[in-house]
Amino acid sequence: MKDIWEDWKRYERLVARLMADQLSTELCVTPNASILGAITGIKRQIDVLIEARHDTDNSRRIIVDAKRRKRKIDVKDVETFRGMMEDVGATHGILVCPHGHTPAAEKRAQTAVSIRLLPLDRLEDFDPTTWPRCSRPRCKNGRVFWDGYPEVSLGLLALDGTPTRLAFVHSVGKCDRCGVFHVSCTTCRQILCIPEDDETNVGHQCPCRLPWFWLASIEKDERGAQSAELHLVMGHGKFRTVNRRSLTG
Repeated sequence: MKDIWEDWKRYERLVARLMADQLSTELCVTPNASILGAITGIKRQIDVLIEARHDTDNSRRIIVDAKRRKRKIDVKDVETFRGMMEDVGATHGILVCPHGHTPAAEKRAQTAVSIRLLPLDRLEDFDPTTWPRCSRPRCKNGRVFWDGYPEVSLGLLALDGTPTRLAFVHSVGKCDRCGVFHVSCTTCRQILCIPEDDETNVGHQCPCRLPWFWLASIEKDERGAQSAELHLVMGHGKFRTVNRRSLTG
């Protein structure tokens, strides 16, 4: 049975895809994120969340709201969005729309909010149903959103004793529905599902059996806010955090 995606959902995923393609590799992108509001105490749905990739650091949090509407963004939209930014601790916000904005909305946005135009015709060639399905057994209809491509270099000796190095590239990302991390090895094409709430706390390796493995954990920042983090473990005490997503609590 073919997936049926509502146009608003496709628009949100398109915005996430464009953000991930354009941003610095130091930042990671999570579509359809949830953050617990510090002021309201309720779970806030974020169309696209942008955070620091390698550190348990929420001080550079950016949120994106994809508004697939037939009218322009107005001042009320900006004010509502700025309220959400304050609630989730975002330092900057981006409103994306297909039909522009009013002059009053631009004035209210000031420097804290950017308003960007993304025409609906960009959806014509965009098909998120081609993304891999989430491998988590209890997740239904989730798709894996790739947003990082860590490379591991391995030193080897040729038969004649000449030193050489081989580069192994991976894709890392998370499910756009349940948020669980996934890793794809471009060598063997295996996709691993790596939950952060796995009580066994064991590492995950692809069939290549190379000298590193993947592990997910839950970490806290200095204010106690929790994040799920995906780590590339390359030896005892040697690891890199390659992806993150904020948790609601």
